[in-house]
Amino acid sequence: MALSVNTNITSLTVQRNLNKAGDALGTSMTRLSSGLKINSAKDDAAGMQIANRLTSQVKGMTVAINNANNGTSIAQTAEGAMQESTNILQRLRELALNSANGDKSAADRDSLQQEFTAKVGELTRIAATTTFGGRNLLDGSFQNVGFQIGSDANQTIAFGMSDISATGLKGTYSEATVAGSLTSLSASVTGNPVTLPGGTAAVPATTTAYTNTGDMTAALGANETVTVNGTAVNLLSGDNLAAVVSKINTATGSTIASASGTDLVLTGAAGGPANTVTGAGTLGTALAATTGGGAVVPAVPAVAGKLAAAAEININGTNVAFAVNDDMAAIAAKINTANTGATATGVAATLSAEGRLELTSADGKAIKLGNGTGVAANGGAGALAKLGLTAGSTEAKLTAATSVSLNGTEVKFTAGSTMADIVSSINSASTGVTASVNKTDNSLSLFSTKDITVADGSTGTGLATLGLTTAAAATTVAVKMDTTVANLSVLTSASAQQTIQALDGAIQQIDTQRSQLGAVQNRFTSTVANLQSISENSTAARSRVQDADFASEAAELTKQQTLQQASTAILSQANQLPSAVLKLLQ
Repeated sequence: MALSVNTNITSLTVQRNLNKAGDALGTSMTRLSSGLKINSAKDDAAGMQIANRLTSQVKGMTVAINNANNGTSIAQTAEGAMQESTNILQRLRELALNSANGDKSAADRDSLQQEFTAKVGELTRIAATTTFGGRNLLDGSFQNVGFQIGSDANQTIAFGMSDISATGLKGTYSEATVAGSLTSLSASVTGNPVTLPGGTAAVPATTTAYTNTGDMTAALGANETVTVNGTAVNLLSGDNLAAVVSKINTATGSTIASASGTDLVLTGAAGGPANTVTGAGTLGTALAATTGGGAVVPAVPAVAGKLAAAAEININGTNVAFAVNDDMAAIAAKINTANTGATATGVAATLSAEGRLELTSADGKAIKLGNGTGVAANGGAGALAKLGLTAGSTEAKLTAATSVSLNGTEVKFTAGSTMADIVSSINSASTGVTASVNKTDNSLSLFSTKDITVADGSTGTGLATLGLTTAAAATTVAVKMDTTVANLSVLTSASAQQTIQALDGAIQQIDTQRSQLGAVQNRFTSTVANLQSISENSTAARSRVQDADFASEAAELTKQQTLQQASTAILSQANQLPSAVLKLLQ
């Protein structure tokens, strides 16, 4: 190597190594101070890119975990409200079951309806006020909401909740109804015999008695036989009048013979045929020869009595007024007139041969009698008594036994059964059909939640008797109808039955929604666990790429510090090399 002054190659080499050691020392100090292996792109261009992608993933997953946990909280909040809504629906169902029971009066059902209405209102309030972060959850507005549960776009879970207010909760009820027409059950009332003022009963025509006489001054002188109305009577010589009377009455089994002074008298029935008497003896010849009597007494016609004062009675809620001088025929006619028009009583009147009022109802209605509302001005409170009638209600009954078949089961009814008896028989027959009476016309109605098949029973008269002729041998299909909880009622037994069915659907609607929420919560739980696992592994991978190894960097720092110090000392020596030229110049 040439010895020169202008160029100190050794110094340059040492300077280069000193700069390299300084750069390496700066890098180590930067890594140790930041904790990162990559502090700029020049440290590791590819590693920086990998680390940034992993950082995006880790940070995104941290947010996604929070999002998933928020989704779980929303689902739990909604489900808690739904649990209370379910409790309310269960209480509503209890109220409906209570109302459907036959022991409940209208007042009882009114009280049940008050609580029912209040609970329905609470359902709507819960739906309107259940919120999360100011957002309504159960009023129907929270639909198909997406939750970002991943670090990349479109990694979402979407769910929603339907409206669970009283108007949003829906149910269905099935109903098959068969309505009977007016039935052939009949009610009848026969009044007591009465004679209105001025009236007399009719006297039929009569005839005087037929008589036969024979002289019995002395006892019979010989035996003889007398035939009376075909009966032979043997008489003995010496029989006196008393003995003859006794023997004739004994033989004929009657009191046809009697004594009148010294005469034997045979008397026939008034208006009847003459006695037939034969005999060859003295007494028989005398009796046969004296047939007589039989004069006709003319009949005396009845005189119709008339009301001395106006009167008024009430038949099935309709007042029927009678005027002064109305006889029984006019009274019957006015009762029949009242059985026409929109306010018909359903009761017809006739007069018996004895002049009694006979009231009948052939359309299934009962006969309810009472004094009219105007009795104080129309004859006093005894108007019914004047006509031979008494206050009270007589139910319509079957005139003969009959039967019908309901869903294949024959239900039999005995003669004399009232409509209440018929309903009771049907309801206790386990046919799946519930019977009731239409109070307006006493007709029969059949109800079921399933199809109703109606046919004649073994008697072949049941359908016509019960007014079900239009449903003969037919199946009435149950119709399914939709409703909301807000439209339900427990004011009647029928509406309570509908409510029970509909509430089952409403409860199922909430249960279905809660099941969906439960599934979503389970998805969120799995998602969070998975995100935490991915985040943990991604963070570890990022650490391996960008985090500094302090042990290694500390050793490198020591190494570079030593090299720097050594390079500095050597540089000092190298810089002294040109001064060696001076020794050559001496």
